[in-house]
Amino acid sequence: MSTFLDRLRALFRPEQDTSAVLSHLRRGEAAAVTVRVDDSPGWEARTPRSWRGDAPTGPADRPWSERLDDLDDALEAWRKNFMIRRVVTMITSYVVGDGIIVSSRLPQVDAFVRAFWTHPKNDMAARLAPMCDELTRAGELFPVLHTNRIDGMSYVRFVPASLIAEIETAPNDYESERRYGQRQENSTELKWWIGPGHRLAYRPTSAGRLRPLMLHYAVNRPIGATRGEGDLGPVLPWAMRYKAWLEDRVRLNRLRTRQGIMDVEIADDSVVEQKRRQLRTSNPTEAGIYVHGPGEKVTMHELKIGAGDAYDDGQTLRMAIATGVNAALHYLGEGETVNYATAKEMGEPTARFFSQRQAAFCAILRDLVATAYRRAAALGQATMPSDGDLQLIVTTTEVARADNLTLAQAARYVTVALQAWKAEGWIDDATAARMAFRFAGEVLGEDEVAAMQQS
Repeated sequence: MSTFLDRLRALFRPEQDTSAVLSHLRRGEAAAVTVRVDDSPGWEARTPRSWRGDAPTGPADRPWSERLDDLDDALEAWRKNFMIRRVVTMITSYVVGDGIIVSSRLPQVDAFVRAFWTHPKNDMAARLAPMCDELTRAGELFPVLHTNRIDGMSYVRFVPASLIAEIETAPNDYESERRYGQRQENSTELKWWIGPGHRLAYRPTSAGRLRPLMLHYAVNRPIGATRGEGDLGPVLPWAMRYKAWLEDRVRLNRLRTRQGIMDVEIADDSVVEQKRRQLRTSNPTEAGIYVHGPGEKVTMHELKIGAGDAYDDGQTLRMAIATGVNAALHYLGEGETVNYATAKEMGEPTARFFSQRQAAFCAILRDLVATAYRRAAALGQATMPSDGDLQLIVTTTEVARADNLTLAQAARYVTVALQAWKAEGWIDDATAARMAFRFAGEVLGEDEVAAMQQS
């Protein structure tokens, strides 16, 4: 019969099957043991891998425990750090702009897309800003499509990236994602969602239903990784330092305002003790002690907190934050030494970053809509084109909006060019209309273009 010491050694043996240990415990073959836990660096909790996700799927993936810390820090900073909130909203403002519209050149596809986009359970126009915020914070989106078998309509719901602990891929292809493991509260087991690479993604069940399908979109994804990276990771430490620096300056100013800023000389001995008691127990400003009467003399002293000495420190911190998010300082309100011409030149790299992010975001929306349509087709509620091309079009405003004069000039010049292209047969009327209004700074969907042609 094995001794308790043997069972204890087996418990901490890495290759030991935990089921054997649990069976011993169920049979009552254990004694009371007092354990001292050493949580010093170099040790980590032996929680089940299925919960922690510490088995990177791609060769360049980080352990899940590291990613979870970054995701939690980014969300907390967005909630409480004004500089981080400004960065996130700024990216969303430029990427989403005045709105994004997805349409199709094929009438039957376009009808489904409009119904999907405007359905009360989807309301995609209202979801664009939160989606872009999450993409900036987490670097990933995990939407889930729940498809109605009656009409083939899909409803979109999102799972935070911080809950997706594991991604299961094909054995020899980490880019083919099959399943996603979601952490559950008070459980060591993961809830698994099928992905687009799963064999059941578009196969109805015996009851004629489609299983919920999770999609995965990522930005800042290194080659060899399945997970993306948020934009805030490099700047979070500096944003926290800037907040702490600013708090120190305000705290120092307040302390010096409350202490040692005046001398009071009182000629009338009858009120000396009363004044002393007020100075000991009250804030002079709030108590109104500065208001003095006959026989009193108050001498105010100049406060020197050296605010000018700290200006360069604050500007350096703001520069570090702006650099980390690919933005010039004037995007964060730092425009004291920048004129219009300089700001315009400095804004070019930032505008290119916004344009690239906008293109990636539009590609996400295009794929999301296309997947919803394919699921409707899998249920027989829609018809796939013979070539499989849904001819989806994503229309949005330009990232760098110019003034009205520039827009008017651009619309005038492009109209002349479009007329020449149309005469050569390079484009049709619908394409010319879309391009003309895009250069004019307006967004038109396919239905609006069609109505314009018919009028």
